[in-house]
Amino acid sequence: MRQLLQMNGRFHALWICTEDKCKHLQKLMNQGRILSSHDVFPVSHMETIKELYMQYFSSFTNVVVIGGFDYISKKTSNYWKENMGSLRNFLKSAETSESSVSISLFRILHECFREQINQYTFILTLLSKDFHQIADNELNESLRGLMDLKIYISQVLDEAALTRDLWKSLGTKLTEILCTPERRLREDSKNIPISLSERFGHSRILLCDDILIHIQGSDIHCYDLTTLWIEVITKDNMDTCRNILKVITPEDQLTFYTQQPHHQAVWHWKISQAIRQCLVKSRDFPLWGKGSNGQSPENPPAHRFATYTFKNEGKFKNAVYEGDWNQGKPHGKGTMKWEDGRNYSGDFESGLEHGFGVLLVRLLDAGYDCYKCHWSHGKKQRYGICEYRNKTVYRGYFKDDLRHGFGILETCRGESNSFRYVGNWMNDKRHGYGVMESTESGELYIGMWQDDQREGRGIVITQSGLCYEGIFQQNKLTGKGILLSEDNSLYEGEFMEDLQLKGKGKITFPDGISIEGTFSNTFGNGMQVQGVMKTTTDSDVADEVANLQLGVHGLPVLERWPCIFDPYVEYLHSGSSDAMEEAYLGFHLESGRSLRNKSSERLASPSDHSCVSCSRKPKESHMKNSDFLKDLRQQQSLEQLQQYLEKSLQSSLHPLGKLLQTQILVFQVTYSGIGANKHLLSMAQNEVKYYAEKTTELIMIEMNICSLVLNMILPAFYPELSMLYMLYHDKDNALYWRGILHLDLLSEIKLLEFLDVQRHLWPLKDLHLTSNQRYSLVHDQCFISAIECVQKISTTAEPCKKLETLFHTMGEIEKTVSMILKRDYKLPMDDLLPLLIYVVSRARIQHLGAELHFIRDMMDLGLEGGITDFLLTAFESCYQHIQKQEIRQGRFMGFI
Repeated sequence: MRQLLQMNGRFHALWICTEDKCKHLQKLMNQGRILSSHDVFPVSHMETIKELYMQYFSSFTNVVVIGGFDYISKKTSNYWKENMGSLRNFLKSAETSESSVSISLFRILHECFREQINQYTFILTLLSKDFHQIADNELNESLRGLMDLKIYISQVLDEAALTRDLWKSLGTKLTEILCTPERRLREDSKNIPISLSERFGHSRILLCDDILIHIQGSDIHCYDLTTLWIEVITKDNMDTCRNILKVITPEDQLTFYTQQPHHQAVWHWKISQAIRQCLVKSRDFPLWGKGSNGQSPENPPAHRFATYTFKNEGKFKNAVYEGDWNQGKPHGKGTMKWEDGRNYSGDFESGLEHGFGVLLVRLLDAGYDCYKCHWSHGKKQRYGICEYRNKTVYRGYFKDDLRHGFGILETCRGESNSFRYVGNWMNDKRHGYGVMESTESGELYIGMWQDDQREGRGIVITQSGLCYEGIFQQNKLTGKGILLSEDNSLYEGEFMEDLQLKGKGKITFPDGISIEGTFSNTFGNGMQVQGVMKTTTDSDVADEVANLQLGVHGLPVLERWPCIFDPYVEYLHSGSSDAMEEAYLGFHLESGRSLRNKSSERLASPSDHSCVSCSRKPKESHMKNSDFLKDLRQQQSLEQLQQYLEKSLQSSLHPLGKLLQTQILVFQVTYSGIGANKHLLSMAQNEVKYYAEKTTELIMIEMNICSLVLNMILPAFYPELSMLYMLYHDKDNALYWRGILHLDLLSEIKLLEFLDVQRHLWPLKDLHLTSNQRYSLVHDQCFISAIECVQKISTTAEPCKKLETLFHTMGEIEKTVSMILKRDYKLPMDDLLPLLIYVVSRARIQHLGAELHFIRDMMDLGLEGGITDFLLTAFESCYQHIQKQEIRQGRFMGFI
C-alpha cells in the first residue's frame, strides 16, 4: 500500500504537469505562432518533465517488482467483473480473463505516458526542422533529453520484469528475505556463470543494485556494495589460466571463478558500476553503466565513506562503523559504536584505531570513562588524556594500552581525599621517580615508586613542617632514615612502620644538645630513649641541622625526571614531523601559574578542574616544527641563536616551549605548596641546572650554550626557587631586617659617621650651609643613584642581570665619589665597604641574603673568581655586617 500510495502521488504530479502543458498549448494556439523554441513547454521545462517521469516510473516499477498489480487484481476482482468495460476503454485491445486485470492495469499505467513522450519527441522533431536554419541548442538538448528518457524507461521496465521473475523463481522464503521494492537485479550467475569454487553449479551469485548475494542451499550471504571492493586476478596454475575476481569485504575476502575471460570482464564491470552507483546513491541516466555523454563512468573509488555493522567474532563484533574506508578496512576518520555503549571517534588505519581518537567506555552505573588519546595499531600509544568516572584525570603517555612513561594522575580540586601524582609509570602502575601530594594525609612524597607503592629512597613532607627521608618498603618508611621537625630538631636512626622511631638513633635539638641511644614510640608522643645525652650547646651543629639539605645524595638529579625528556628524544628520532608532534609532546600545555594569570574567558573549559588545560586548536602561530632543529643550527651568531631560543622557549606551541612547560609543571608540583621547604633548596637548584644541561644536550649544537639556556629558563622557575631561598635565609633575614630598621633611625650624616665613611668622600662637604640646609641636600642627593640602582636587583630573575645591577651600583658609588673628589677614583675595599653598607641600608632590600645566594648558585661558572667574586664578597659582607649584634641591639644610640 505504501508503494501504491507513492505511485498515486507521482501519478497526480504528472497529471498536473500535463494540465499545465495543455494550458500552455492553448496559449500558443491563441498566439498564432511560435516566436522561439523556448515558448514550447517541453523545451522550457524539460528538466522538470524528465524528473517527474523518472520519479513516476521509479514508483511504477517498484509496484511491478513486488507483484503489486497481481495483488490489486485479486483484491478487487469483484469490482472489475462489474466494470471491465471501463477498463477496456483505456486499451486498444483488452483481455477478458481474470489475470488480464493485472496486465491491463500494468499497460494502462505506463503505455499512455510512453506514448505521451513519443508525441513530445515527434513535435520537437518537427520544430527542429522548422528551425533548421537557426542553431537552437536548447531545442536540440530537449530533443536529446526526450530520447534519453525513452531509453531510460525501457531499461527500467526490463529490469523490473527480470527482478520480478527472479523473486518468483526463488520461492517464498528467499523472496521474503531478499525482496524489497527498490532492489533490482543486475546480473545472475545462471546467465553468466560465476562461482566461489572451481566447481560451477553448486551455488548461485546474484548482483543487485545494492547488494551482492551468494546463495548455497539454504544459506544466504549478502554483501553491501558500499563496503565491497573488487579486483581482477590472473593466476597461472598447472599450465592453465584461470579467470579470477577477488572481492574484498570488511570481514571476508571472496575469490570468484569464471569459465571464460569475457565472463570475468562482464562481472567485473557490472559489479564495479553497481558499487559506484550505490555510493553516489544515483542511477546512471539514460543507460545503466553509461553517462549522458555515452561514456562509461570511472570505477568506484578505493577510498570512500560508508556504514557497516561487523558480525564476525573479534574486537568489533556487533559494532557499527561509520566513516572512511580503504580496501575493506576502516581507514581515515570514523566512528565505531559497540553494543555495550563504547564509542570511539577518531582516526583509523588499516582497520584499527591509529592516530588521534576519543573513546567513551560506558560503565555499569551509567557513568563513562573518556580516553582522548593517540593510538597505534589499535592500542593507546604515546600521549593522551583520560577522564575517569571517579573524577580522576590522567594526562600522560601510554604504551600498548597501558599508562607508561611520564604522566599526571589527579582528582578534581575540592573533592574530599583529593590527590595528585606526577611522575613515571610502567605497565599502568606508578614506577620510578614521582611526586605524590595528598590532601587527606596532608603529605607530599618525593621519591621512588614500584608497582604502585612507595619503594626505595624517598622524602615525606607534612603540612606541619615535618620532613622524613629514608628507605621505603611497600609504602612504609623502614630502616635507617632522618626526621626533621619545623623547629630544626633532627632525628637520625632507625624507623619502623607508621614512622615509629624504634631502634638505634640520634636526636639533635635546635640548640645543639643531642641524645644518642635506643628509641621507641612515635616522635613527640611519649617517646622513650635509653642512651647518652650531650648537654653542651653547639651553634655550628645547630646551624648545620637548620640548613640540612634532603635528597641531594639519595635522589640524584639524573634519576629524577628522565621521563619528561624521553618523548622529546623519540620525537627528534622520528623526524620531528608536525603530524607527530602532538603524539610525542602532548597537547597545548599550560602551567597552573600561567592559567591563573589569564582571564576565565581564555580557559579551555569553564569546568576544567586540573592544573593543566588541553587545547587541540591553538591560535598562536609559530614556525614549522619539522624545520626547527635545522633553523636552530643555521643561526650564525650567538646573538641570533639567543633570539631564536628565546622565541622558541616562550612559545607554548614550539617543541622547546612545550618541553619547558612540562619542566615548569613538575617543578611547581614538587617545590610549591607543601614542597616549599628550605630543606629542598639544593634539590631544586640541581634540578633547574639539570633542565638547562639536558635541554642544551637535546638541541645538539656545537657551541657551549648551557649558561645561555639556564639564564633563559630561570625566570620560569624563579617564583618557586626564590621562595626556597627566602625560606633558607629566613633566620638571617630577620636579623638583617632588624638591623635595617635600626639603621633607618639615623640621619644621613649620622649614618655616614657611624659607618666610618671617610669624610672626604661625603657629598657636599665644602658647602657653607646651615645644618638644616645641609641635612636636606645630603638626604636628597647622598648616593641616590646607587641606591636606586641596587633596588633593581629584585626586578629580574636572571643571575647575570642581577650581577650587572651590582656592578652598576658599585659604578654609581665610584662615579659619585669621583665627582666629589673631582678626579677618577677607584675605591679600595676599606673605603668601599662602608659606602656599600650605607647604600644597601638605604635601599631597604627585603631579601638581600636570598638574592646574593641565588646569584652565587646560579651564575655562569665562567664568572667565578676575579672581580665578580670580589663584588659578591663585598655585598655579602654588607649583609653580614648589618646583622651584627651592636646594630641589632641599637648600641649606636649615641649617634642619634
